[in-house]
Amino acid sequence: MLDPTTIEKLTNTSIDERISIIEMLLGTLKNDIKKDGLPRTDGIKHQRPAFGFMKDTGKVLGDVVNPVIDENTWEVLQ
Repeated sequence: MLDPTTIEKLTNTSIDERISIIEMLLGTLKNDIKKDGLPRTDGIKHQRPAFGFMKDTGKVLGDVVNPVIDENTWEVLQ
């Protein structure tokens, strides 16, 4: 955490200096992410979690064989 004197110094610096500080911090964050983001070597494929509130709620009723409305009523198809 930053102490109040450091925060005060930062607020009194120029915009260019603050941008330089932000860029330096982003660079260190990117390096840390690259170190932690190494590919997993455990051989297990990790799947993204499903939408919790929608899981197992869908039903397949059949194939779509005809449009719901006539194609001529769709402005995009004219």
